[in-house]
Amino acid sequence: MEEYLTVDELSARIKFSKQSLYNLIHRGAFVLGKHYLKPTPKKVLFKWSEVKHWIGDASSPNDGSTSNASNTNAAGQRCLINI
Repeated sequence: MEEYLTVDELSARIKFSKQSLYNLIHRGAFVLGKHYLKPTPKKVLFKWSEVKHWIGDASSPNDGSTSNASNTNAAGQRCLINI
């Protein structure tokens, strides 16, 4: 059975701010019907399996076909940067 997460739940699980998640929706990184659903106009539910897949794609080596690249910050932690 598919696991659905609210914005608050997903934010806590993947350590993104709620605003960052809304920004990803607005930019089209998350696709309605694939990554998330809107059962009511003010409620967003994310499909956990699709978000995990998106995270895996975003953190894989950049082959030129994606606009996300993985990098490390000054503390040596992995992070995503937009290029």
